[in-house]
Amino acid sequence: MFKTAVINLGCPKNEVDAEKLVYLLLKAGFPLVTEPEAAEVIIVNTCAFIQPAVEEAVNTILQLAAFKDSGLCRLLVVCGCLPQRYGVSLAQEIPEIDLLFGTADFHKIPDAIKNFSPSPTSAHRAGLITQPDYSYLHSVPQHITPPNAYSYLKISEGCNNCCSYCMIPFIKGPQQSVPLATLLTQARRMIADGVCEINLVAQDITAYGNDLPGKPQLTELLKNLLEIPFLGRLRLLYAYPHRITPALIDLLAREKQLCNYIDIPIQHISDPILTAMGRHARAEDIRYTLETMKNRIPDLFLRSTVIVGFPGESDDDFKKLQNFINEGFFDYLGVFAYWPEEGSRAAQFSKQIPEALKEERLQAILEIQQGLTEKRLQAEIGRTREVLIEGLSQESDLLLQGRTAFQAPEIDGVTYITEGDAAPGTLVDVEIHDCHEFDLFARIK
Repeated sequence: MFKTAVINLGCPKNEVDAEKLVYLLLKAGFPLVTEPEAAEVIIVNTCAFIQPAVEEAVNTILQLAAFKDSGLCRLLVVCGCLPQRYGVSLAQEIPEIDLLFGTADFHKIPDAIKNFSPSPTSAHRAGLITQPDYSYLHSVPQHITPPNAYSYLKISEGCNNCCSYCMIPFIKGPQQSVPLATLLTQARRMIADGVCEINLVAQDITAYGNDLPGKPQLTELLKNLLEIPFLGRLRLLYAYPHRITPALIDLLAREKQLCNYIDIPIQHISDPILTAMGRHARAEDIRYTLETMKNRIPDLFLRSTVIVGFPGESDDDFKKLQNFINEGFFDYLGVFAYWPEEGSRAAQFSKQIPEALKEERLQAILEIQQGLTEKRLQAEIGRTREVLIEGLSQESDLLLQGRTAFQAPEIDGVTYITEGDAAPGTLVDVEIHDCHEFDLFARIK
């Protein structure tokens, strides 16, 4: 059987897909290698959400294609969002690609590799891309490799929000929630494998269940997950403000295993821009939701994302956003300059903003938020917090690395342990004694 390497690009949702693909490859008998130069088959799981992600994916594919001439590679496979979005044209542009699979087709990869015979036509290679149907993939387990202190649980695929700037519904299709019973089985398996923290992900976790029989809500899923023995903690990522219910807020306030952290992408605060974006919430709704959560949930940490330079964003619109961010609702903030994504409705809008002005506005918001984040993290010095130990630090093998409940994996910084020892996957109390940028430094108590 061919030695195979899986290269994953993109977000945590892609990471889940890659882990499921690895499970299927191992089940089919493929030996896995970590270095592409040692692989006979290279599989690239791609992202194509925005143009920079497309460019990263294409550049990565071209770099890996070189191993077909200089290494052991005999088969280059590309799957995920990039083939789903560009299909036949991708095969025509990069003839080194041998097989293409869409976002819901990667379970076909093991058999396709076994049965592959070279074909001169790119149409043959692109023929494995279908309209997304994720039902088969829901029950496929994830292969989680150590250190396995945390993992992502994808509770739905696709999206029904149809924001004017976004291509996700086109690429991923309409929302398809994973049945509740399937998610509970997956979570139990993760915990049995040593996972302590489960992070719920989807394009919109607060829309969970709307497409399922009986329409189970996110709160019902959370209550069931919280009953699983030995679950350490549960984190919510990508919760849309217009669907955050009083019941969800009450649950976050009451349940200690739910992290005092939630990621709520608002994208803007000016009503004309929110309307043009196709967002469902308006400024009054967003403010009410955030104020209610801050008042009801002790010690809550909030993350959000905003887009600056959207078509038609006036000086007044931007000033409203500046003032809102300056109010300090958010402890972490991702700021993006609007990109006129090919195929999106917003790319055809008039009053596109000059690139220089987009960058100026982006830097202005980043400067405001940097001060707010620094102030919040400085206030942590001297406090005792519970930290999930992940293992040795990536910066120094002399230090352990972990995360507090208000540090989401890969985006919010980490906590470095300068004194004391603990096993990966365990929750320990620490005293925070310093911070630098987004990272904390602590001693185990």
